[in-house]
Amino acid sequence: MRNILTILFLCLTLSAVAKRSYNWMNTDTDWKRLKLVEQLTVPPAEIDTAMVVASNRLLQRDSLRFLCEDLQKDHLHYLFVYVKNGTWHVLPAPSLQAAINYLPHPDNDWVVYTEGMGKVFTANLDRGLRLGSFYKVNVLMLDYPSIHPNKKTLGNYTFALTNAREAYKDFAPVIDTIKRLRDNELMGKGSLSLFFHSMGNNVMSQLVKHGQLKNVNNEVWVDNIILNAPCVKQRKHSSWIEPINFARNIYVHYNPEDRTLFMAHLASFRKQLGEKVKAPLASKAIYINFNQAAGEGHSIFLPLPNRSAGSPEIFAHYSQLFHGRKITPGDSKNYAPTAYRGIGWDLLPDSRHTAVNQ
Repeated sequence: MRNILTILFLCLTLSAVAKRSYNWMNTDTDWKRLKLVEQLTVPPAEIDTAMVVASNRLLQRDSLRFLCEDLQKDHLHYLFVYVKNGTWHVLPAPSLQAAINYLPHPDNDWVVYTEGMGKVFTANLDRGLRLGSFYKVNVLMLDYPSIHPNKKTLGNYTFALTNAREAYKDFAPVIDTIKRLRDNELMGKGSLSLFFHSMGNNVMSQLVKHGQLKNVNNEVWVDNIILNAPCVKQRKHSSWIEPINFARNIYVHYNPEDRTLFMAHLASFRKQLGEKVKAPLASKAIYINFNQAAGEGHSIFLPLPNRSAGSPEIFAHYSQLFHGRKITPGDSKNYAPTAYRGIGWDLLPDSRHTAVNQ
């Protein structure tokens, strides 16, 4: 009886989440904010906000929803996205370097950002543009389909998880290209961090598990890798984190009371790394427990519409990492050894930090 009630609760909850996620940023009005363009028509200095996107979605130029939930089988799209007078202009570029060359401030610090489940293309753009604007960084988003209108509940969970796990095949060449551009000083002079959120952490884990880091893993060239609320199974997680050698620092952000990851735990019958982390740990990673500062929160790194406002100490933490700085918890009054299995550090809720301290 208990198992039946658990499954019923899971189905009802996931159904509500899936419906809400697909509707978010997916109305005709949302899509009409986007304009697919063939050339840059304004000087970079006049661009309000901009980002770069690498997407494996199918491009259908004659459709309102021109980057859909199907995969492009033979081509990865590089896009320069910029905001001017409230319109989001989407400009296809022939290469990643070409897209980067459009940016008005290429020497700003960089965040390569991979999102989780529940994002249509417009929703990913919204998250990426918000992150770039809020933290004053350049964003390169790795975009893949993570929700589908014709699927329900567990079907959408499976759809998103499959696409997240398979996306490494498309994004491995992107990581290689980023390394080459950085080596040749063609991607600005700012710091560089990789940020994987929730189900997007599958991209990083699969890159390692499938041996796709061989071209980039022989020296340190990335400042921070941030594994944020990882929606990946926690069991043996150290086996794929330990081989990562190209980052100066690796952070695992977890929350034992993360409501979203609790649902993923029920759906997969697997404890999630961002939720129920336990030993053996990755010796090179710093584990941060967000429970005291975030309660049951999951997507806590941005102020978002219709969400509870984030706290100054949370935003200050992410700001440090997104700007390539190292956080040493033992040297800061804003962190304390966690009581949760003794794994890492608590981010304290009363740190008195400024929201985004540049």
